[in-house]
Amino acid sequence: MQLLETLYQNDISRIATDREHGILTNTWLRPVEHDEMLEIAEKLGQFLEDSGHDKLLLNALVIGKLLPHTKEWLSTTYYKSLSDLGVKKLARVLPENVFNRLSFEAAITRAEAMGALAFEVRNFTNDADALRWLRGYSS
Repeated sequence: MQLLETLYQNDISRIATDREHGILTNTWLRPVEHDEMLEIAEKLGQFLEDSGHDKLLLNALVIGKLLPHTKEWLSTTYYKSLSDLGVKKLARVLPENVFNRLSFEAAITRAEAMGALAFEVRNFTNDADALRWLRGYSS
């Protein structure tokens, strides 16, 4: 499996690309605050817009607990913005902690119910499986 090219990295996250397959990835490197999530979401949106990539991998393994207002923002704003940017496939690597995982599940379920999603979403336990799906190597 080819390596991803890092486009941006700080202490919060690493944004990388697989140009050949039109994939952008964001891996959270530590638990984040709401304003940090907004900052990285803005950067990620800019990379999506500039690259025209339509597949996204969001790795939230270490992100920790979602605060209520962060969950609300994901449901009502963020996932819709991904649709508006032309994302077709979203792979999520979710935290192992059941409570944290359920927070992410609830946010996407609410966004779907509001009609904000114009893309397919799948959840994974690791990046390798998520990338395989985004690259079209598995169903």
